[in-house]
Amino acid sequence: MAEEREIEVAFTPEEFVEPRREFRGRIVRAEWGCADKESKYYNEWVFPTQAPADIRERQAERQAYALRIEIMPVDRPWNNLYEWYSLSQVRLSKWDYFIRALTATKAEIDTRGNTVEERLNNFCRSLVGMEFKWVESTDLPTLGGRTIRRLLLPTEYYGKTEVGEVEKTVI
Repeated sequence: MAEEREIEVAFTPEEFVEPRREFRGRIVRAEWGCADKESKYYNEWVFPTQAPADIRERQAERQAYALRIEIMPVDRPWNNLYEWYSLSQVRLSKWDYFIRALTATKAEIDTRGNTVEERLNNFCRSLVGMEFKWVESTDLPTLGGRTIRRLLLPTEYYGKTEVGEVEKTVI
């Protein structure tokens, strides 16, 4: 018999908590790229054309680089989820939070290579198939005094499985 989940219910106003997304999910696609269409690293899947024009233009002007992952929930009936991590060297950035979370789970990631491009490509390939418990973190502090409103981060590593070819659609 399957183990039943504990009933979570509040009976007084003080017992209510903020909603938080938490699920078990597998990374089925990971790519990195630049927002600038003139860059050899431009990646439309990472920076989709469906994003608002002002945001796309601002990212292209900054020549923003990011990693985008697609997560397939394995314990929820949800559609696949996507998360972006802007590549950075800055503490308390989305990238910093992601790398720290991966390190804390002891997931083995491959960052070998002679160039940043090789290291990022190996990193992305090593992520595909990894299964984690994902938790939606909110209001994470940054160095700029602002906060990261919402960010999916891995908290437990369950291992890696083979992932077949994922349909490459732009979303």
